[in-house]
Amino acid sequence: MIQEAAHNLVRPTEPAGSPTAWTGAYRPDIDGMRAIAVLAVVVFHAGFPGLLGGFIGVDVFFVISGYLIGGQVFREAVAQEFRFSRFYARRVRRILPALYALLAVVFGLGALLLTPLELRELGKEAFAATFGASNLLFYTAGGYFDPASDHLPLLMSWSLGVEEQFYIIFPILVLLCLRIRPRLFMPILVLGTLISFAGSIGLRHLDPKAAFYLLPTRAWELGLGAILALSERRSSPWAPPRPVAEVAAVAAVAALAAGMALYRPTIAFPGCYALIPTLAAAILIATPGSLFNRKVLSWAPFVFIGKISYSWYLWHWPLFFLNRVLAPGGKGLPPLALLILSLVPAVASWRWVEQPFRRRILGDRAVLVRYGVAATLIALPALLFFMTDGWPSRFSPAVRQMSRTVSEAKADPCLAPYGAVAPSNPATCLPASAGPRVLVLGDSHGSAIAPGFKALAAREGYGFGQITKSSCPPLWGFAREVPGRLGHLAQCQAFQREAFAYVERHPEIQVVVLAGYWSSGMVLTDGQGADVPLDVALSDTIGRLTAAKRRVIVVDDVPTFRFDPYGRVVGDMIPARAAAQRWFARTPGVFAARHDEIFDDPAASILRSAANGRPGVAFFDTKSRLCASEGCRYGAPGKLYYFDFQHLTTAGAKAATEGFTLRAPAASATAAKP
Repeated sequence: MIQEAAHNLVRPTEPAGSPTAWTGAYRPDIDGMRAIAVLAVVVFHAGFPGLLGGFIGVDVFFVISGYLIGGQVFREAVAQEFRFSRFYARRVRRILPALYALLAVVFGLGALLLTPLELRELGKEAFAATFGASNLLFYTAGGYFDPASDHLPLLMSWSLGVEEQFYIIFPILVLLCLRIRPRLFMPILVLGTLISFAGSIGLRHLDPKAAFYLLPTRAWELGLGAILALSERRSSPWAPPRPVAEVAAVAAVAALAAGMALYRPTIAFPGCYALIPTLAAAILIATPGSLFNRKVLSWAPFVFIGKISYSWYLWHWPLFFLNRVLAPGGKGLPPLALLILSLVPAVASWRWVEQPFRRRILGDRAVLVRYGVAATLIALPALLFFMTDGWPSRFSPAVRQMSRTVSEAKADPCLAPYGAVAPSNPATCLPASAGPRVLVLGDSHGSAIAPGFKALAAREGYGFGQITKSSCPPLWGFAREVPGRLGHLAQCQAFQREAFAYVERHPEIQVVVLAGYWSSGMVLTDGQGADVPLDVALSDTIGRLTAAKRRVIVVDDVPTFRFDPYGRVVGDMIPARAAAQRWFARTPGVFAARHDEIFDDPAASILRSAANGRPGVAFFDTKSRLCASEGCRYGAPGKLYYFDFQHLTTAGAKAATEGFTLRAPAASATAAKP
């Protein structure tokens, strides 16, 4: 989730016409810097290729914000004119009108177009955004079944949280330091910036979500801008010689371009790579007299884009999100159309929301009270959407039932969460049985297909048990690390030891079903830290189980789709959404995905080879049961087979296992079909 989230921009903070930190003179080149950064991000999000690092505009904006806001706080604090009420009144006039207008429009569109699960997510994110806590939400969220980052409708709001928390903490630190030891403020600011940068580097591997989302590991970027602002306060501030400034400005822009073009998802971010955009931004701020700043960054079209950049940033992501959910699989509007479309509400928001509210004259306390009331009014529908699980009563009973089905599937009590080292709820998931038992071992994919094998076991007189854990394959001592999940490898291996020890202690377990998301771990790690290919790990596991006189069923993974089947099936039942999908040339009521809408599965041949020809081992071919020449089924009239792009519902699990016989000889396992 972190590398995907890095592609999503912070919004610019200061209005056009902002003064510099100390002189009060308007600098059009700073608006030009905003324009370059927001263009890079919006162009990337629209789907244009070749700009994998466009997201580093976030760092440019953090530096600009630290420079402008830091300079403003310093200037007023030194003159003993700083007032919290005035400072926060300026902030809310700048930030909140456009944000609240966006949320109001998105609420209306969401009620018309979004499924209950999508609207619930929108409510949760909108509530956090209203109170400046989006970055904390996205840091603490990210559960196994949470949406991918590109399906979070307000993901862009994480940066508002970072900056709004900066606005709370930074003025307090400035006032305290100036009161106690004014001369030490610059050394303290530099030291704090270095400590924050070191924390960013240290956490990018230990806890990359913290490094990305939280203020302490982003504060160094804002601090760099504040250092620039404080440097201008000196009686004789240093300025680079004219030739040096000219070369430095061009080099800074070249570095920005290279950082955007050369970034790859394998590079840990933030950390050292973030020095490219932050230092480049600092150089451009420090060279206002260069030809590039005066002629290029101050060019009227760039300045205008810089002025609308906040509104453009706010509007582009929700519109791109709607394009993805209404036309999945890249079948929506082309990139250029998306780019132009997102400009329309951006310009309208800047013209009729941002500017009028910034110019409106009210007392500082009155501003804060009114926006407090507005925040409450915005938060109420957001809370309603979340607390009612996406307001399913606005739709037909079939939609409400499917939403309940998905919620129940995600809440499987037998799926051990991240961090667990032993099976969950043994009284429920591993009930005692006097006769022979079937046991499903697996990860979340094993959990998803388990209801199908449970139904088979009940029909054929077997007892049933389930031992499953998120992202932990059903292998004997072979696991993999999961990005952002510190310690998962050791936890999974400890869980595996408990699971297989349970099998050994219970001879009544006659059939062991191995089911998992096999393609996610083509190379695994054993107990000694050595890399082991999947075929070796699987063969070793099967050998241990058959030596213990257990029959083994190796379950091929289900088809994994390039779209959300729940959104497609339920979307067909939402009138406005179905009409939009028809406009995108998709025919509602189709329950099979084309082969180009399905991810390749490199593990399938490995599973078949590991099982075929071995006594007591069966290969269970789910794809042959769900797929045919017309494609792979993800539902049926009135039924939903998947609750996301890769996990089966109970109905899907039963459809995938229908017609199979647990007592059948191994040779017939792949041949049995519904």
